[in-house]
Amino acid sequence: AQGKLAKAEESYRAALQRDPTDIDFKAHLGQCLLRLNRAAEAKPLLEAALAVDAKHDYGHTAMAIAETHMALGDEAAAFRMWEYVLTQHSYARAKVQFAELLLKRGEIERARGELDEVVSDDEFAPKFQRQREKVWVTRARTLLKGL
Repeated sequence: AQGKLAKAEESYRAALQRDPTDIDFKAHLGQCLLRLNRAAEAKPLLEAALAVDAKHDYGHTAMAIAETHMALGDEAAAFRMWEYVLTQHSYARAKVQFAELLLKRGEIERARGELDEVVSDDEFAPKFQRQREKVWVTRARTLLKGL
């Protein structure tokens, strides 16, 4: 996977050379850098995309910046971004990571509510969605067992 990410980084950088204003290129390069554990480099790219379109890529750019804040140790900024994402979407990825922050804050019942929702939503989700969110549902179940 790292090899594919390195190739993707190269491609996105080349694309940004051609069109430095394209927010899709910025956001996707930022997400690529985040996956390469280079959150500090990812942050300005993701922020630039969100400054143009706060709902960019159906909330995926906002989730990436929340993960970037976490990777950089800024839990308060991550918390605010997860809250924002969850006002717009109900992605398991967002709910589980937000619940993890809630648990760190001692907000156990609120975290349990988010995690319960992930598990119950999964029961009625279409097969493609269940496959895509399987890792998050598994993580939610694991967290719930520990409560």
